[in-house]
Amino acid sequence: MPDKRRAWVKIHNNTGKPMIGISLVHKYSNVYKEEKQWDKLENGETTSEALGVDYNTGFLTTGRDWWFIMWFHPDMKYIWHSSPINMRGFFDFADNIVPDAIAGAAGAAAGLGGAFTGPGAVVAAAAAAAAAKLVTSALFNSEGTEGFKQHMLEEEDEGEIMEIVVNLEDVEFKSKSGRSTTDVRGQDAPKKHF
Repeated sequence: MPDKRRAWVKIHNNTGKPMIGISLVHKYSNVYKEEKQWDKLENGETTSEALGVDYNTGFLTTGRDWWFIMWFHPDMKYIWHSSPINMRGFFDFADNIVPDAIAGAAGAAAGLGGAFTGPGAVVAAAAAAAAAKLVTSALFNSEGTEGFKQHMLEEEDEGEIMEIVVNLEDVEFKSKSGRSTTDVRGQDAPKKHF
């Protein structure tokens, strides 16, 4: 009989730039699904709030842990995401559902004049988080795991913090039971066409 367990996940920004509109999706096969958004994460910082994720271990356990993370930088030029395989089909779909949200977030970010402080930064980060949620909601609600990275949680990860380190060229999944990495990919953010 499988044992239900829970671990916690935090994001660490090692990209060299602020991250805004961070969205994380976790799926344990088709049994458990969790997602969370964070508005803003400065370079070198780790999220203060963790996402609780459920998974099973034990005899007759057949499930797998699957992960997808996406984010923007303040210029909003690209959607950055973990990329174990080609995600182009999904982002063709995103072109049709998020241009208004991204255009609004990009406008708020552009108003910052290069500085990522003050009320404008809060508005831009919140708008980016809303855009990220629109994009990842489709992934969250689907039953598939195409485009997700597999990183298994084990018995010894229960109650522990798993850290996802976002680097310039890869994303590292670090849990007590092990590590894995996947590439990072930046794709042009969908533009609003008038």
